[in-house]
Amino acid sequence: MPTASTIGITGIERARRGAGELAARGFSVLKVKMGVPDPAEDLARLTAVHEAAPHARLLLDANGAWTAEQAVRLLDHVGGLNVDAVEQPIPPGTPDELAWVSERSPVPVIADEDAASPADVRRIAGAVRGVNVKLAKCGGILAALQIIYTARALGTDVMLGCLVASSLGIAPAVHLTGHARWVDLDGHLLLTADPWSGIGGEDGTLRLRGGPGLGVLPAEEA
Repeated sequence: MPTASTIGITGIERARRGAGELAARGFSVLKVKMGVPDPAEDLARLTAVHEAAPHARLLLDANGAWTAEQAVRLLDHVGGLNVDAVEQPIPPGTPDELAWVSERSPVPVIADEDAASPADVRRIAGAVRGVNVKLAKCGGILAALQIIYTARALGTDVMLGCLVASSLGIAPAVHLTGHARWVDLDGHLLLTADPWSGIGGEDGTLRLRGGPGLGVLPAEEA
């Protein structure tokens, strides 16, 4: 299963180099952090990433940094950059404004902080195209499945996200990727030394070992 790798808010040339290096390693999905005060800088960074990795699907994550009007204006300019979705473009807690942005966005809008429980998903059903499910935030596999099943029943797509964690922490979510349209499970790749091994991802593809269990081993045993 392909996973995204994140390019943070950084200089334009550094973002360009990072995107090129990730594409060369095999990543076909890149997540671009956005939300600096100057929207033109966000667009310049996004354009540089696309130029360096023209075949990669791009996910945008504004972390709620934009107003509804800013989000619509900026998203109007992402055509032709292979943008697949935008995550939490405006601050959480205003579902009506989120729906307003989603109706006008040329790419699917994914709710993150606005979709922390099944009740949240029911409340925003129809307002967004997708919801981001993070096991570390929602309470584990059972809670995640409850959110996923609720979303799917309401016609809402699912994104699987994560926090920075070892392979052991990411592995449970990898087992749920069959439910997801978007996968952003690169938290273990951000560690200097992962004490566990077994889910891959270094080349942009997550892989599970066969057999019972989560499919991870201590790194020294692997």
